[in-house]
Parts: sequence; C-alpha cells; structure tokens
Amino acid sequence: MSDTRIPLGSAEMLAEVPMSLEVEGKPYWLTKDEEGRIALLLAFCPHAGGEVLLADGEFYCPLHYWTFDGRSGACTNRDDERLMRRDVELVDGLLYASGSDY
Repeated sequence: MSDTRIPLGSAEMLAEVPMSLEVEGKPYWLTKDEEGRIALLLAFCPHAGGEVLLADGEFYCPLHYWTFDGRSGACTNRDDERLMRRDVELVDGLLYASGSDY
C-alpha cells in the first residue's frame, strides 16, 4: 500500500459489504473477497462510464448492462475489463484506503 492512506472508518463497516461510500468525491463500493482481501471498487463502468449499481450480489452498469463480480470487480462479460480499485488496509480496528486507483 502507498504511503498515502485515507481513513474510511471502523472495521465494523465490513459487516455491511458490499457497501457504497464516497472517497475523495468519487463513488466506490467497499468489498471483501473470498481470501479476505478488502478493497474499494470505483463505481464507474470502464466501458461506458456509467455509475455501477448493485443487484443480486453483482455490480452492473445500467448504460450497456455490463456486469462485474461483486467481490473482485472483474467484468463477467469480458476477460480484459474490471473496475478500478484501491487496496484497503485494516489497522487497529480502522480501515484505510490507498491513495490511488489502479
């Protein structure tokens, strides 16, 4: 994780994942995958730029109906697309996001 950390809140937030939240003015989804890795997924479709919504455990873009895995952000329509993400670190009961998307 980069040296820049953005405080998100208490680890208790993980009981509600996936959950939407705003970080630095952008919409994200807070997620946790099967291996326990915590991440923020940018809630913008890499294809059409639409805001990504959640339904039935899967993220989707309402503009062109691309869908994304609800934990990893991988596109289920194309192998070469995914939602941008930020790593999240748990330190002393608090969640911190890395300073940039990748």
